[in-house]
Amino acid sequence: MNELTMKVAQQAFAAFARGLATGDFQPFFAMLTDEFTFWYPYGKYRGKFTGQEGKARIVAKCHDHMQAGDRLTFSPPHHITSSDTTVMFEFECKGVIRQQPYQGRIAIALDVSGEKISGLREYFGDVD
Repeated sequence: MNELTMKVAQQAFAAFARGLATGDFQPFFAMLTDEFTFWYPYGKYRGKFTGQEGKARIVAKCHDHMQAGDRLTFSPPHHITSSDTTVMFEFECKGVIRQQPYQGRIAIALDVSGEKISGLREYFGDVD
């Protein structure tokens, strides 16, 4: 395990969680590299996007959450798995998405490059 990778990933995870809880994603956006890989399994943002398009997609997705008034609260992670460049967080999530109650189990993998996040992959269940 790389201590810097873990530290940066934990900071980014906390910033992303705060963004979904409050609608303020700016601290999370500040941690992203310009060249970014974003993978999402569902809906409008489904697919794998790389480079500047990847960053634009994650920013757009977060803005969509802000504009919709989505608010989610993350539990402390149940499991954290890491390598030298990636940290995976598994956790529970609950709140409101698309003006509907939501509760589910989620896993987010964050790729770390130096002191920035260069990728995010999200996996979840209980999607209607």
